Amino acid sequence: MKRYKRQLIIFLVCISTFFNINTSLFAGDVIPAQNDFFVIKKYEERLSIVEKQIPLIVSAAEAVAKRWVENKQVLLHYPFGGDTSNFTMEFIARAGGLDNAQPSTLRIKLRSSNDVFVCSARSWEKGGLFLSKELEKSKQSGWLNIVFASRNGMPEGLPVDFLIDNGATTGNENEAAVNNIVNITNGWIFTCELVSALTRMSVRPGILKGMPLPGSIEHNEIYQHTNGLPVLYPCKTRINAGILAKQYLKSVRSTIKILLSEKNIAQIEKASDIAVWKLARGHTVWVSSFTHVLDGEVFCNNKSPIKAFRGISCGPNGETFRKNLKEHDLLFWFGEWTVNLPWLDYLKIIRDTGADYIASYRQGNEKQQYYKEGNSIFYDTKMDDALMIINQYWDFENACVRIPFPPYKMAPISGVYVCLLYRMLDEEIAKKLLLVPSVTTKREMQLCTK
Repeated sequence: MKRYKRQLIIFLVCISTFFNINTSLFAGDVIPAQNDFFVIKKYEERLSIVEKQIPLIVSAAEAVAKRWVENKQVLLHYPFGGDTSNFTMEFIARAGGLDNAQPSTLRIKLRSSNDVFVCSARSWEKGGLFLSKELEKSKQSGWLNIVFASRNGMPEGLPVDFLIDNGATTGNENEAAVNNIVNITNGWIFTCELVSALTRMSVRPGILKGMPLPGSIEHNEIYQHTNGLPVLYPCKTRINAGILAKQYLKSVRSTIKILLSEKNIAQIEKASDIAVWKLARGHTVWVSSFTHVLDGEVFCNNKSPIKAFRGISCGPNGETFRKNLKEHDLLFWFGEWTVNLPWLDYLKIIRDTGADYIASYRQGNEKQQYYKEGNSIFYDTKMDDALMIINQYWDFENACVRIPFPPYKMAPISGVYVCLLYRMLDEEIAKKLLLVPSVTTKREMQLCTK
């Protein structure tokens, strides 16, 4: 029955979209230029600034590497609070990231004056007050402060050792969505260059491996130390400064091409049509994710009336889903390699609410890591009842920068990818809502609700 309902909704969307758009054309409305995505345009413009920042990023990375090698125990603290939390979520416990990148609320007994404080401001308008207090506390502890934010609009007198500029023209909230994507881009370049700088001192850090990748359990057990102590390992291969940064930027530029490809634009067109059809008929459209940065970004700077709730901290039995989703609502559910976790069957929770859903994740048929508990849940891709699937087009390894030691690649691209993808979808929904009348016939409503 659910499958037939899905087919009916898609049919109604196609018919309604055709007639509504053509009606608005005859009424003289102007249709926004297709494929002209503000977020892509602005992000792409900023990449030249990112490239110019590489020498400064290298200097920051070398300062941290020197501190780490000379003191043996250096903790990298990423804070929660203000508007830096989404940035933090992108880097902690992250496949392709440092095992040493952990929340500033942990490892309290291991802290020392040698540590490093890494944070960001999506905008100084919202994030300035929190960072002003936290940076001062950090400096009083003797820590090195590295901030990813805009130089423009930065409050005077902040105790910042390295400011990695995201190129915003102001410190205001209206640029925050793009700022955050640039901040995480710079953050991954910094992470790469920190690894590179350490190799020039004959050591390397622990790099984590993605859960679905074969061998990930054994690999991560080596590096995810229960005592929280970061370890440096001997490394014979030196990596020259800037090499890894250029690799990551190359992957970023390839990602933009993929996002603007016909196959991806077609997905966004179809998904936005469905969302507008739902909204025009008085239903709520939701978005949620269990991915790192997007878990929180879905709440920020949306252009469409889409509503959000958290996918990660949703309660042990998905209470947040059950509280928000109602029958006939639409949920955009963003995953990564999968749409479930071994310990949490999100699909079952979504289905139990009676809401319609569109899932987004990377589809593939590669050999995957086996999990003794929850394997069938983790890799469940039977979604015949989904209104559609939005495929994410990035390589299976996700980590895109080659390194000469395990796991042999670092720095995931999916965070940048999914943030841009979501912003494109949100933009398209907002554009189409200006074109499609918010009225519907009783007959359409009866068909939709059967």
